[in-house]
Amino acid sequence: MSEFATDEGRPLKQLPRAFRLKRQRLIRPLFTKRTPDVGSVARGCVRLVYRVVTRRESEADVPILIGFSAGRGESAPRRNRIKRVLKEVYRVHQQALIDLFCDGDRTLTIMVLYRRPSTGDERCIREDLPEALAALADTFNET
Repeated sequence: MSEFATDEGRPLKQLPRAFRLKRQRLIRPLFTKRTPDVGSVARGCVRLVYRVVTRRESEADVPILIGFSAGRGESAPRRNRIKRVLKEVYRVHQQALIDLFCDGDRTLTIMVLYRRPSTGDERCIREDLPEALAALADTFNET
């Protein structure tokens, strides 16, 4: 069991501050088209853009650095609600990815991008984000 889970195997009660992707030098390569080591997984209203870096490059001793984006064009309260739901769903379903990267010297950097559906924001996120996270974990299990 990793140090990033509770004793009972349940997910952490909140996303640790150390897991937040905040550095521009780690975020910028995720959106640069010339970077060959960036991958993407899309499911419904959610897109995950990811890249694996060394712990030395990330300057963080955590298995995953993650950021969330609710997009533009929405009102601030609506964006905040969407980001809150994204974080909660990720927190509940994060353990498979953490287990893949807790041992070793690599860190997975992820940006979770919300792509606006026509209706049902929360329902869409709650269905699509776990599928996208499972697909991402499968890509690393295959290699």
